[in-house]
Formats: sequence, C-alpha cells, structure tokens
Amino acid sequence: MFNPLALFTPPVLTAFLGQGYTLFVRQSYLPGIEPGDKETKEAFLITPYKDIGEANQHFQHIRFDKRKYIYQAHRPEEMDKLFIAAGQPPGYKVFTAMLKGKTWEPGGEVAEKLKRYMQIHTNWRPSSTVEAELFTHFGELIIALRYGQEEIQVPLYQLITG
Repeated sequence: MFNPLALFTPPVLTAFLGQGYTLFVRQSYLPGIEPGDKETKEAFLITPYKDIGEANQHFQHIRFDKRKYIYQAHRPEEMDKLFIAAGQPPGYKVFTAMLKGKTWEPGGEVAEKLKRYMQIHTNWRPSSTVEAELFTHFGELIIALRYGQEEIQVPLYQLITG
C-alpha cells in the first residue's frame, strides 16, 4: 500500500510542541500497515493542531473511527501517552501528517494512475507539466493537480482504487 507519511517520533513531537501545536488528533491509518506485515496490529495517524476549531472539525470528519482521540498538551497524562505513541510501541506503527521527504513527486504506479485519471475525468491535454502536490486534510491524503489556471483535488484512495 502506498504510504508517503513520516513516522511519529519523539523529536517530531518535540518539534510540533516547540512550534505551538497543542492538540493532536489520532485516527486509524490503514495505509500504515504493509501487506504481509504480521507484527503490526494497528497503525495510527496523528495530526497536530494549534486551533481547537480545526481539531474539532477533523474529529467530526472521522466521527465513525472507533480509535479517534484528541490529545491535549496541557494534560500531562495525555502528553505521556503521546510520547509513548511517538516511541513506536511494539505491535503498532504511528505516523504523522507530514511527508517522509521535503518534496513529493508522483512516480511509478501513482504517476500512471494520475495520467489515466486526467484522461478520464478532465479535458486537459497537457503539452507542459501538470503540477502535483500531495497533502493531508483531516487525515486524508489528497493530491492537488494544477494545469494552467485550473486545479482539482483528488483523494489518493480514489485515485489508487479507481
């Protein structure tokens, strides 16, 4: 399964806290478990927020996820739990809403699926490069495609499964 997100680690958590993030939304993250991985019981995605309104919107967006939770930095017991999660406890993989590398370029199978998607769902006939950017929104991976003055946003799962 395609997973471009970075692991949630103690240095990453410390950096988020240093940048003023005080709320952390946890959700299930199926792409975090590699096919054939027998050791990982569950994978999670943790998204940092500074604004309670945005964190609550995210929480509402994932309302049916039984593993959802909002950690609050002003609660010491929750910070302890966050640092445990950042330590990658056995049987679990915890990711953050941050790309593994500084930049992302679609390659291989994803690039082919992007081309096919544009042929089917747009009237674009690119003679120049189509810009593609990957980002997360409420824990969901989204690809933004830009061609000239037009932009479309496609959930990654729709692109890969469609």
